[in-house]
Amino acid sequence: MNRICLYYNQIIAAHLCFCALSLICVIHASAQNLETVIQKGHELAVLTVAVSPDSNYVATGSRDKTIKLWELSTGREVRSFLGHSASVNQLDFSSDGKYLISANGDATAKIWEVSTGKELFSVKPDEERITDVAFDPKGRFFVTVGFGQKVRVWDVISKKKITEMDANGYAGSGGLIHVAISPDGEWLAVGEDGFTANVYRCSDWKKVYTFNTSQLHSSCGGCYTDVQFTTDSKYLIKASNNDAVLKYDLSNGKLVTTYSRDVNDMKSVTVSASGKLMVLCTENFVSLYHVDQGDSIKTIRPDTEAVLNQASFTADSKRLLIASDNNTVMIYDIASGKQVDELTGFLNARDKGGLTYNPNSYWDASIAKYLRFKGNVVLSGDNKTLLRGKFGAKAKRWDIATGKAEMEYVGHEMAVLCYKYNSDGTLLLTGGADGMLILWDAKKGDTLRTIKSYNQPVFDVNFSHDETKIVSSSWDGSLKIHEVATGKRLIYFDLDNASAYLAQFTPNDLYVLTANLPAGLALREIDTRKVIREFVGHTETVSAMQLTKDGSKLLSASWDGSIRLWHVGTGLMESKYTGHQGAVYASIMTASEKNFFSAGADRIIRYWDMNSGKVVKTFNGHQSEVMSLALTTDEKMLISHSVDGVTKFWDLASGNEFFEHIHIGEKDWMAKSPEGYFNATEQARRYIHFVEGMKTYSADQFFEDFYRPDLLPKIFQNRGGDDGYKSIQGKLLKSPPPNVKVAILPSSDKGKAELYVRVQDNGAGVENFKLFHNGKSVLIEKNFVLPKGKGQVTTFKQEISLVGGNNVFSAAASNKDKIESDIHSVEIFSEIATKNSTCYLLAVGINQYKNPKLALNYAKPDAESFGKVINDLGVSLHKKLEIHTLYDGEATRSGILNKLEELSGKIQQEDVFIFYYAGHGSMVDDQFFFIPTESLRLYDLNSLQKEAIEGSVLQEKFKKIQALKQLIIMDACQSGGSVELMAARGATEEKAIAQLSRSAGIHVMASAGSEQFAAEFAELGHGIFTYLLIKGLTGEADGSPKDGKVTIYELKSYLDDQVPELTRKLKGKPQYPHTFSRGQDFPLVVEE
Repeated sequence: MNRICLYYNQIIAAHLCFCALSLICVIHASAQNLETVIQKGHELAVLTVAVSPDSNYVATGSRDKTIKLWELSTGREVRSFLGHSASVNQLDFSSDGKYLISANGDATAKIWEVSTGKELFSVKPDEERITDVAFDPKGRFFVTVGFGQKVRVWDVISKKKITEMDANGYAGSGGLIHVAISPDGEWLAVGEDGFTANVYRCSDWKKVYTFNTSQLHSSCGGCYTDVQFTTDSKYLIKASNNDAVLKYDLSNGKLVTTYSRDVNDMKSVTVSASGKLMVLCTENFVSLYHVDQGDSIKTIRPDTEAVLNQASFTADSKRLLIASDNNTVMIYDIASGKQVDELTGFLNARDKGGLTYNPNSYWDASIAKYLRFKGNVVLSGDNKTLLRGKFGAKAKRWDIATGKAEMEYVGHEMAVLCYKYNSDGTLLLTGGADGMLILWDAKKGDTLRTIKSYNQPVFDVNFSHDETKIVSSSWDGSLKIHEVATGKRLIYFDLDNASAYLAQFTPNDLYVLTANLPAGLALREIDTRKVIREFVGHTETVSAMQLTKDGSKLLSASWDGSIRLWHVGTGLMESKYTGHQGAVYASIMTASEKNFFSAGADRIIRYWDMNSGKVVKTFNGHQSEVMSLALTTDEKMLISHSVDGVTKFWDLASGNEFFEHIHIGEKDWMAKSPEGYFNATEQARRYIHFVEGMKTYSADQFFEDFYRPDLLPKIFQNRGGDDGYKSIQGKLLKSPPPNVKVAILPSSDKGKAELYVRVQDNGAGVENFKLFHNGKSVLIEKNFVLPKGKGQVTTFKQEISLVGGNNVFSAAASNKDKIESDIHSVEIFSEIATKNSTCYLLAVGINQYKNPKLALNYAKPDAESFGKVINDLGVSLHKKLEIHTLYDGEATRSGILNKLEELSGKIQQEDVFIFYYAGHGSMVDDQFFFIPTESLRLYDLNSLQKEAIEGSVLQEKFKKIQALKQLIIMDACQSGGSVELMAARGATEEKAIAQLSRSAGIHVMASAGSEQFAAEFAELGHGIFTYLLIKGLTGEADGSPKDGKVTIYELKSYLDDQVPELTRKLKGKPQYPHTFSRGQDFPLVVEE
């Protein structure tokens, strides 16, 4: 494999030969769609990492069968290359960076177009694993090698084999056979088992050298060898497991340098693009050497117990990328030897609900494989909500029309894997990885009965048709029937370790149908526990089964790629449907039982005619395996769910995607229309971005125009129509965002630095330039003039004050259509002593309004109680604590603004500022207003503009306050109006509060501003939001590890969890606070 980054010295011949590939791709290049990409990361071990010649992109190959392309500067996933059916062993970029070749355990090598992810062609030399591949730097050929014991050379244009040579290696050696082509294209080296490297001349394919100086037995199994040429093509470096790392002169074949005399658990050897450094990767550490001198520079031991698989340099030779069994690529700074970043995604950060089975482990791989495809979505009988498990140890039900969670079912100790409603939807039955079955009141979320029946994960649960019994199955190889009323076990089936992946009653409740691992399908009589019918045909796991209404026919789908229709009475197969590429994980019949839908590993949903066996229609769009399908009662909408957390909604009349709902971990989600309009939690926006070709865009770049909290209600109102919306892609074509870059230089004054900003207009103007220091918006000197005109560039310098420790400066700007540039950041460390800070609190509480109809009961007591908690528990964190209050008649418009102006003159950047507001809020014409005591009307815009305080006015006041640590807390309620009007106001209010947080760079925690949420409960003595805020600050929000402190993020997490739970108990339906975070985390209180 060529791992030297040839970002310079591009060879004309390479372009001539690769032009043939370019012709294949011209159709794709002409118009590339904007894609939504979820930052998932790899699910399994990363085995290989390759850096593009310009070092802008990184490709990774994994045991999860995928290749991913990453943008190195941002760490974002660009796309996944899907098509392999086994582990991706090695990768190599073409010298122009346009193509990628992959070696795979499925015995194929594939060439891909990097800019689209399209597979261009594939070769399968034999039936054995391919272990390495390499592109000729001159673009004439590519090379494959594997356990077929042959090195094969292929013409890049005709795809025909040019020649082949023997290569010694076998699968049991524990290592791979490797190939490398010299940068000048003159030499081919093959690293084989038995400490051996063979070198061939590419002009005639004659073997020139065999290098093996080991004193050990030459056929030693596990003594595999990696090879790498130096950048000048004059030397070959050979690294063998359990042997030395050596450099040979290719002019005479002599050994010239010994780097290490004995390396155990060797994985790879790589030379930097500069030609000066070499990195040797072993299972536990990487060692750096000078290529010429041969001396060791340093050893880096990553902080992980996972096996390291490969290390590669960036093109500037300043960083190392280390692929690992921890499913990530760790990025290390060579100079410091410290990890500075990693290529990863939410799959490696999510709460797995106690599922600790390691899919990379031989012992856990089987159960991990089966559990991966548990977690279907279940549609409620009224077609209004969806239910899914695997939210940590919870199951959640969410409203399809809003995207927001309606109910959480909390009771399992580990992940919820399977679940069913009873016929009228009043009861919910769940089975968990903890071995428990739980019966719930589906509407209230209360636990009715817990049955601790198994010691292993529960695979399936189902009610009997008379709803008096429950059938369940487990990984422990048993099948059980319990009584619903008492939970008592009635029947026990011992399946002889053949666990039932699925189990359900027949319509008459006399038999149980089971899909047994690894590939069985059987009908069992309940009283005798005997198998009375076996359905023989499937060769792999049966993943879905559905009986017709009369119970006479059975439709089954399998990992063997087929769907089959059976006659239950005879056990004979009546029809077999094939066409899927890979496993089928889901199937569902229509009500007429004349058609069905199926989906699986190839990510395509197919609609079949059962009689003809033909596919009538296909639905494309999923980027991961589709594991679940649901159909609305009126059969107008199909719902599909894939293993990456994406749920898509399809309009069956048109065949078009309606919208998609994406779950990121336990709490976060995004809903998105095909045009790109979205509603999302703040954290979800960090894991979801957009890609056009090779360019990535964060979701927040389109926040102003495309973030729509009311998105789903409008979609349903317009039945999926565009409602006059423009797409993100259309906006990008007409209105490209500006470019912003920042750089920083230290000053002679240790407390200062010089910040340089470069802004370029790309044709759509530049507006609203923002500069942030540690996440907090800071003022910009007035002499900064933004560029005007396409291609115009403005550079600006500003002296910046630093705080002790890390200082991160970030900048962004928008164009005239409110599309933001990607935010660019720089970091500088300051050793100045951190000054003692003062905490300033401004608490505003308004019970009494000039209009008596607006009077509140708890706003002032809430503000007083919050101030008392900060005074009692926050004082020891700071040198000084200043509490300023404005209550009732004091809380006028001028009083609030004047107090903020006064504070801005004394608060320093190392201080903390907290603004607490309890009173009325109002949302009119997309503007949020704080309502001071003199306001008479909540929804009269003219009055509000004179008497109230618009959010952007406060935003500017907060910007003038220098404190880098700021928190705004709003317990503001709206009164009056219909439910529909209040919902509309709530959606626009949510966006306004999010904009306040983003623009000012501050933390904002707010109650949802509606009467139904901010209503005051006498039994609490406070509004719901402040009641929980105070409980959190007095210790309940102190997260793990408990240290007596409550920080911003701990309090945010506590409110996000507890507000919905308490509103559910008190009001029957959970509602959610608006919490948005920008800037540093910091402690608010500490228990002494």
